[in-house]
Amino acid sequence: MFNQITVIGPGLLGASICLAVRERCLARRIVVWTRKESSNKKSKQNLDIDHVVNDLEESVVGSDMVILCTPVETIPQILELIVQKLKNDSMVTDVGSVKLSICRTAKDLFKSSSANFIGSHPMAGSEKSGMDYATASLFEDRPCILTPAVDFKNQEKFNLLKIFWENLGMVVHKKTPFEHDRIISQLSHLPHLISSVLSYSLSDSGEDERELAGQGLKDMIRISEGEPNLWSGILMENKENLLLCLDQFQLSLAESKNFIEKEDFEGLKDFLQKGVLFKKSIM
Repeated sequence: MFNQITVIGPGLLGASICLAVRERCLARRIVVWTRKESSNKKSKQNLDIDHVVNDLEESVVGSDMVILCTPVETIPQILELIVQKLKNDSMVTDVGSVKLSICRTAKDLFKSSSANFIGSHPMAGSEKSGMDYATASLFEDRPCILTPAVDFKNQEKFNLLKIFWENLGMVVHKKTPFEHDRIISQLSHLPHLISSVLSYSLSDSGEDERELAGQGLKDMIRISEGEPNLWSGILMENKENLLLCLDQFQLSLAESKNFIEKEDFEGLKDFLQKGVLFKKSIM
């Protein structure tokens, strides 16, 4: 499919892309950029790649596809550093879970470039992070959202990127960057923060109490294990949408509290039933 792919940042997603691309023979050559030289040996040993470098500009030279897998707040700066070194007519994408600021930066940068940028969000993350948890099957049957600019006209490149993610096993959807950030604030960013708030609110409980924790609590707080530095960046980048979600959540929380305070059994039952129906709708 590609002669050479560059993956910038071999964390959980980046490393899993390397493994999946190699397993499915989607590129003849895989190049990885790592920030630290200490990561070079580990990348070569664990990911079956062809070349690893610590120079960003060098890493993209000659690549048909470049995939940025670094924290969302770093992606605009990386795009600025690599845009002049990109191969003519190459494809550039990212895996960030916030899109508007990244796509705005890319639109300005790529006006004078023959390379193409389309944002991607493969929704295949985990509460675990890092190369050690990477797997070639991470993307199978998971949704991936592509966010081309409204005026992006190169349908051939869009189709190429769509087929790439489908070859990794993903179900591809198309949204504008604005739509993406609004939807994902509801379906990903708010749930993560709620899980973290619940963990935080229980963090002073004693060891004897924690020993009694059942599966329900463990299910609720599983995603709060996500790497704090990574998630702080994500939540801050999508601040406006997330604050609106929090306002709505607080209203729902107040509503449930009101039912309990007034001992309104029917109201509480209907409230809980609406939650049941939503859960069933996303099975």
